[in-house]
Amino acid sequence: MVRHDTDLPFGDAFSPKQLHTDENEPPELVVVLENAKELEGKEEAFDEEMRRIFFPEHDDTTRSKNVRLGLKPSGYGITDDDFYFTDFGEELYDLRDNPDELYDRFAQHILRNLHGLRGIEIVEDLRAEGRKPINDNVKEEFQKQYGFHIDETSNHWSQMRAWMAKAGVVNTGTHHYDINRARIEELIGVDSEDIVELDGLNDHQQAFLRALALIDPDSTIKSRTVKRIAENAYGVDISQSNISRRTLDPLEEAGYIEWEHVSGKPNLIRTTEEFDAGVLKPILDDLAERTGVPRNVLRLSFEDIMEDLGSNSTHEKGVALETLAVKTGRLLGLDFVGWRVRGRKTGGSEVDIVMDQIGTTFNRWQIQCKNIQSQLESKYVAREVGIARILQTNTILMIARGGVSSDARQYANQVMRHENIAILFLTGEDVERLDEEADHLLTALRGEARRIHNLKRLDRQEVEGDSEYELIEREEEALEEFADELENDSDEAQGSLSAFTDAGDADN
Repeated sequence: MVRHDTDLPFGDAFSPKQLHTDENEPPELVVVLENAKELEGKEEAFDEEMRRIFFPEHDDTTRSKNVRLGLKPSGYGITDDDFYFTDFGEELYDLRDNPDELYDRFAQHILRNLHGLRGIEIVEDLRAEGRKPINDNVKEEFQKQYGFHIDETSNHWSQMRAWMAKAGVVNTGTHHYDINRARIEELIGVDSEDIVELDGLNDHQQAFLRALALIDPDSTIKSRTVKRIAENAYGVDISQSNISRRTLDPLEEAGYIEWEHVSGKPNLIRTTEEFDAGVLKPILDDLAERTGVPRNVLRLSFEDIMEDLGSNSTHEKGVALETLAVKTGRLLGLDFVGWRVRGRKTGGSEVDIVMDQIGTTFNRWQIQCKNIQSQLESKYVAREVGIARILQTNTILMIARGGVSSDARQYANQVMRHENIAILFLTGEDVERLDEEADHLLTALRGEARRIHNLKRLDRQEVEGDSEYELIEREEEALEEFADELENDSDEAQGSLSAFTDAGDADN
């Protein structure tokens, strides 16, 4: 929820550094929780107790009052506005006798619910760009990437970082930021992008649900379509022979889907209100906040998007173009990184988005959508290739509403023969099929991938390369080393051959 003062949790005096306790005393968070529980609803008394314990050098409660504000909804959500424990506060209080679990749960809350993971990713982005992850740069990126309002003088991110450091997520007291990704995975799940809690479901079932969220079908959809997209986006292998027992039945029992089997036809799936509320909404809320494309717009069908691309309103065209880029990337299971060019700034004529694919390998995608009636020309491909060299992009996906010219394809082929870049094309006709055939995107791109494979095909000599030359050299060296012996053997053999021939003649 966006707050008027800051979009990061307020924590001026609520931080481990400010609330120091000695080694023989309970940890600072335990002390705060125990006093907050004892003095629930008694704000002034709590302020005075915090002053006495942590700020005895202060004559008033100006400083200690900020500890209480850090507990409230504008801070870390441990108490409500009337200073009574929230459910989360009660949960932390119950863990006070086990500090390790206490700090783990608090860090998990910060990562999942208070933009902590976004802050970690911003730090990684800054380091990748060669910029220092100092507080001012982190705040600047929060504002640039997410439109956050953060006071110029605030140090709320530093305090978030300090609490996460208590759980071993990141170091503290230095700008080097040793981020422990393994620790993050332990705290928030296998997928660091996971913002949906799907307890009790295995990896295949979760992947199937997330694929449904990518598709967001308006009506029934074939289970094999969802299966195919889940496997492509999340790297799972869902057995078709056991899909009803292992995947569809458990998801129906959990209340997320309804499904039916018609003899001789594919299984049909329909999502439920529980799916919309528990799976789709949080995913779209997060994506809407990151991309700036409203959640209701992200739910537009591809048919609606194509219709809006022909609007007389430049704003509507721009939004539609942005939505097309985001929805296409989502269907491929890609993670939003940022915008290069937005449709609303170009009158709805083009949009550029950067998305990442993180699995066993890393792949950066550059998606450009062109909203022009004419065919895509080679100059547009050339521009994207130039940008890809700067961004270190592996894959360029160009979506051309009016189709792709032969010159553009030829130029792309020439580039791909000599550079480690894949250039894929989709047309308006491809997009129009995605509502009825969500997996057509995979079919179309796999066709493009086969074309690229043929372009980049290596023959045996190119693959083996130096090894064949090395073999030839070894053979030549061996011949040279034993040249004398070979010559003697050759003379003896010649003599033997003559004797053999003479003997043969004698026999005749």
